[in-house]
Amino acid sequence: MLSKENQITLKSYAEKFREYDANSSQNVTGASKDWIDRVLARFAKDARIFEIGTAHARYARYITSKGYSLTCRDAIDEFVEDIRLKGFKVVKFNVLTDKFDQNYDAVIANAVMPHFNEVEFDDVLTKTIDMLNPGGVFAFTIKVGQGSEWHNKKINAPRFFRYWTKRELNDKLIGHGLLEFEITEAQTERAHADWIYLVVEKPNK
Repeated sequence: MLSKENQITLKSYAEKFREYDANSSQNVTGASKDWIDRVLARFAKDARIFEIGTAHARYARYITSKGYSLTCRDAIDEFVEDIRLKGFKVVKFNVLTDKFDQNYDAVIANAVMPHFNEVEFDDVLTKTIDMLNPGGVFAFTIKVGQGSEWHNKKINAPRFFRYWTKRELNDKLIGHGLLEFEITEAQTERAHADWIYLVVEKPNK
């Protein structure tokens, strides 16, 4: 069952998906590009890559332009239809309630994990790592900060955010038995400038 926070956040995205698209960068640049390039460099072009929250397909366009294929997924009907119109195969998928269809080499989630409370964060982390192939990675981004809040910046509708520090994330990953990971903090040109870029590797055993 989805939390109240997640239900409200999804509703806001559905109602304001065009506004979100208009207010979002359409290019992968700077720290975001460095992050995704590090992920892609780990794998051959035939790697199985899954994206949670494809949204306006910014990363999908970039990843496929590099010769990789991508499984696009989003939890919001409006985004799913928009992604399809942009030429990508896509299926509706909510990582909190739906099952992965197979194992993957890499799972990417840009600006998705900040919308989960700590219990949801733990569930998604465990679920995603479990379905990766050995040596696969879960790459995701987090907003820097402490605690949680609701805000309506970027789109005029409430969204829930849980912020994290590098130390919290370090302790969280180790607590899950994940010892091979990259945590990179960077200033970006986004509305909330401070982000953390993570690449978490599934243990081979």
